[in-house]
Formats: sequence, C-alpha cells, structure tokens
Amino acid sequence: MSQYFFMLILSFVFFVGMSAYLWLIFKKKKKNGDSYKTPLKDILIVTFFILLSGSLFIYSLLDLPNVLADKTSKYQGNCEIANFDITTGGHTEANFGKHSITFPKNYQDVEEGNYYCEVEYYPRTEQGKSLKLFESKNDIQQSGAF
Repeated sequence: MSQYFFMLILSFVFFVGMSAYLWLIFKKKKKNGDSYKTPLKDILIVTFFILLSGSLFIYSLLDLPNVLADKTSKYQGNCEIANFDITTGGHTEANFGKHSITFPKNYQDVEEGNYYCEVEYYPRTEQGKSLKLFESKNDIQQSGAF
C-alpha cells in the first residue's frame, strides 16, 4: 500500500511542478516581450511530461477508493511468475493470461516458473496485496503479504 501512495504523491507533485514550470516560462517570456522566441522543442518536452505525470496520477487515483476501503479482488488459478530486476528496486509479476498483477521487490526471492496462485489485488491498477504460491492445489511453496 505504501508503494501505491508513493506513486500517487510523486505523480501529483511532478504534475504540479511541471505545470508551474511551463507557466513560469510563459510568464517570463511575456514579461520580456519575446514570447514568440520560446523554442517549440522546450514547450513540447515540458508538455509531454505534464501529460505523462497527469495520466499516471489519474490512473493511480482511480484505485484510491479501493485502497482506502481495503477492497480487493481475488484470483485463484494457474499463473506464471516473472521477476524483473532493476537497479532501483525491481518487481515481481504474476501473469494470468490477460491480467498481470504486480508486486514490489519484497517478492524477489520467489523463483520464476508456473504455479497455482492465490492473489489479492486492487482491481483498477492491478497492484498486488498478497500472493500465495502452491506447487499444486495441495502443497504450499511460498506465501507472503505486504
């Protein structure tokens, strides 16, 4: 859950910061009387980051009621576990065909492969809350929750 709030706050701060930066660029150029000299490349780059952070914020905001109410969806069935090591953390994914539930680096010790899984996740962002892995329906191999 802390990963969710971190992403929500960071995307909001980045969105507000880039919007303020673009506003300051135009304000400074208008004050100097040379607003026509603002390079289009600079405006497009800042606009791209505003749209990116804004869409990430809205995407994260969609699941806020579910996170606050601790309302999760559950899935049981065969899944494929994949680990992604990134220098700044990484994550684990449980893939169920169309759905890909993401877990933070707490699950990096889970070995990749095919398992029978029980997963609790937030439905809109598909952020995982808990993961239980079984070799088959009767044997527990690993379980965890964050």
